[in-house]
Amino acid sequence: MNANASKVALVTGASRGIGRAASYELARQGYFVIVHYKANHEAAEETLAGIREHGSDGFAIAADLDKLEGIDRLFDAVDQGLAARGKPVRLDLLVNNAGVADGGTVADTTPELFDRQFTLNVKAVFFTTQQGIKRMANGGRIVNLSSVLSSRVFEVEGNFNALSAYSASKGAIDTLTRHWAVEFGPRGILVNAVAPGPVDTDMNAGWLRSDEGRASAMSASPLGRVGTAEDIAGVIAFLASPASQWTTGQVIDASGGYRI
Repeated sequence: MNANASKVALVTGASRGIGRAASYELARQGYFVIVHYKANHEAAEETLAGIREHGSDGFAIAADLDKLEGIDRLFDAVDQGLAARGKPVRLDLLVNNAGVADGGTVADTTPELFDRQFTLNVKAVFFTTQQGIKRMANGGRIVNLSSVLSSRVFEVEGNFNALSAYSASKGAIDTLTRHWAVEFGPRGILVNAVAPGPVDTDMNAGWLRSDEGRASAMSASPLGRVGTAEDIAGVIAFLASPASQWTTGQVIDASGGYRI
């Protein structure tokens, strides 16, 4: 029997990209997956269809996480959706995947752009976790999405200074991951982060799907290719599995050795 059968996962930003790929991997493990999305209902339904094709089930919830009331609505809908399906109101896994990656040098970064980075990438993660931990079973898991940019600096389209606000927001995620591993450890809850490098998703399409951008990313990896959402989902799936039972407080580089 699957060790994760009947367990419940909430994946934020799951209508596309890494969130969608992670949902499929979790479905393979037997997790019942709650798909959070912001606005694209059709894409969320496509994710749900894929979850079912991979042998599990779930439901989708629309919520705007850049507002605290949106986080409240998300968890009200989690509670109601689980209860309506005869399931305990309990989470076994929270994947904090939703976020934004806006560029801009210091000179180009407006207060609005800065606030958008930290509101979605840090504040929303913090308060989503605050709500999630109230519902989390002992022995549960939290996986946060960080970035390789939290620990190193590299250029984007020839500019080494274009992502400092975004990088700082992901550095905050690394810090929260370590603190939460200690805070929630007495309950047996494991908290880890995954730090991707360049990944071919819609978020990175502006530069990574150009010939120049793709060639640059490929040349910087010892593996000679660009990362995929499935590459990152595999690491998330490991952290959600029984195999990771002795791993907590870690930021796992999932960059394919990018600029190692």
